[in-house]
Amino acid sequence: MTARAVIAVVALLGAAVMLAAGYAAGGQAGLLAVVALAAVAGLLTARLRIPPPVRPPPRQGQRSGGEFTAYRRIQSALALAQTSQRLFDYTARPLLQRLLTALLADRRRLDLTKDPQAAREAVGEDLWPLMDPARPASGNSRPPGVSEQTIARIVDRLEDL
Repeated sequence: MTARAVIAVVALLGAAVMLAAGYAAGGQAGLLAVVALAAVAGLLTARLRIPPPVRPPPRQGQRSGGEFTAYRRIQSALALAQTSQRLFDYTARPLLQRLLTALLADRRRLDLTKDPQAAREAVGEDLWPLMDPARPASGNSRPPGVSEQTIARIVDRLEDL
């Protein structure tokens, strides 16, 4: 008898003994518990035999995917804002409004929702129409969007708050 055949016979006898012990200890519930335990053990054994995926190392000068994701999201939102007014309203405007709300609360003790007039004065009449939370989002998907210079002015104004 080969070693492989011996292992198979021992495994079958072990399984039979385990099933009999489970049935003797708990009846059908014990038998079910032993079968479930054997299934879990089989799945774990199979999982341990599967090698982990091999990922190639990043090339020289290339960053892995997890770095600077927040920066890339912000960069993407500001780039999309230049495409159309609608994309500005759905990508960059919420980001800039959250920043405005936080800066007004932190630096000027103003609540944007309770005192929009004070927020309007802080932001300036020229930029307030782009930042006004009461303004509904535009449905205009045609170019141009908000220019890079205007976005830079908004960011500069937010920095000055």
